[in-house]
Amino acid sequence: MNGPPSASSPFLVTNPHDAKQYQALAREQESVLTKCAESSSCDRAHFTRALVALYENREVAVRHFRQVVAAAPKSRLASSSLFWLELLQDPRAESGQNGPFARATDRLIRDLLDREVMIHQLTKETTASLQALQEELTARDKKVEKLTNQLEALKQIDQEMKEKSRLPKPSTKSLQPSPKDTLP
Repeated sequence: MNGPPSASSPFLVTNPHDAKQYQALAREQESVLTKCAESSSCDRAHFTRALVALYENREVAVRHFRQVVAAAPKSRLASSSLFWLELLQDPRAESGQNGPFARATDRLIRDLLDREVMIHQLTKETTASLQALQEELTARDKKVEKLTNQLEALKQIDQEMKEKSRLPKPSTKSLQPSPKDTLP
């Protein structure tokens, strides 16, 4: 190569099919990053975003690898991020782009990103299934509540009917004439 690589150039080159898939993953990770502080998952989101950025822009990759280290300095992802930061800042890293190490690195990164894409797809499917189940459960709970209310009303009616049947019936003896009254 003629001189050091530009900071905004990609570290790895991808094919157009993978590029579209990685761009979608990058957008998804950016979305995750807006709310990751709530779930303490920023380091993973930054790491995945940094791996995608290896195919887009070195500066973006460096920024996200640094965020991984800042978010979880003692994690396995921080250790990997520190390695990538050293490699991205090493001017010699550009030589041998077509060598076996570069191809192996590219293949490993693609495998990791493919796994991340699959995880995100499964997460979306699981979330959709979970929402459907929650809706079914809510509908079932409403139906159970309605049936419970109806059962309570029927119990009340049954109780009232039992109470009415327990009341003493007027005696027919007092209404009949006594034998003395019938004698002439």
